[in-house]
Amino acid sequence: MRSIYDQEMRDIQRDSIHMCNLAAETLQDAMDAVRRRDFTVVDRVLEQDQHIRSMRMAINERVMRMIATQHPVAVDLRKLFYLVHTADEMERIGYQAAAIGRAIMRTESGKVLLVEDIYRMSERAATMFEKMLTSALGQDAESVKRVLEMDDEVDVLYEQIYRECIARQADLQSQDSDVMTAVSVAQYIEHVGDHIVNWGRWWLYFSSEQEQENDIIV
Repeated sequence: MRSIYDQEMRDIQRDSIHMCNLAAETLQDAMDAVRRRDFTVVDRVLEQDQHIRSMRMAINERVMRMIATQHPVAVDLRKLFYLVHTADEMERIGYQAAAIGRAIMRTESGKVLLVEDIYRMSERAATMFEKMLTSALGQDAESVKRVLEMDDEVDVLYEQIYRECIARQADLQSQDSDVMTAVSVAQYIEHVGDHIVNWGRWWLYFSSEQEQENDIIV
C-alpha cells in the first residue's frame, strides 16, 4: 500500500514539474510572437494555455483524492498543498501569456512599441522563473529568497516602460491603441513576476518545517 502511495506522490510531483516547464515555454512563445510579430505562434500559446488549465484541474483533483483516500501525514500534506498552490500560479502565468498573445492580435501590424525594452523585461521574468524552479528542486531556501528580490528589477523595467508610454500618449494628445498595447503587454509580464514571487513564498511557507527531510517538493 505504501508503494502505491509513494508512486502517486512521485507522479503528482512529476506532473507539477511538467506544468512548470510548459508555463515557462508558453511565456517564451508569447514573447517570441511579440518580437517577431508572428500571429501563428499566438495560436500555439492559446492552446498551451488551455492545456495548462486542464493540468491544473487534474493535479488538484489528484491531490484532493489522495488526501481523501490515503490520509497523508503532516509532511506529505505540506507537499501536496504546495503542489496545489504551484499549479494555481502556473495557470495564472499561462493566462498572462495568453493575454499577451491576444493583445498583439488586436494590433493591425503586430508591432508593439518599445518591443526591445519589453522583451528585456520578459527575459528578467524568465530568469526568475528558471531560478525559482531550480531552487525549489534543489531545496535551496536562500536561492528562493534571492529570486523574490529579482522581482524588483522587473518592477523597475515596468515603471520605465509605463512612463515612456505615458509620455508618448501625452504627445499624441489622444488615446493611441499602440501605446495601450505596449502598456498592457508590459503589465502582463509584471504580473508574471508577481506570480513567480507568490510561487516562491508558497515554497518557503510549506518547506519551512521540511528542511531536514531532504525531500524534493516540486
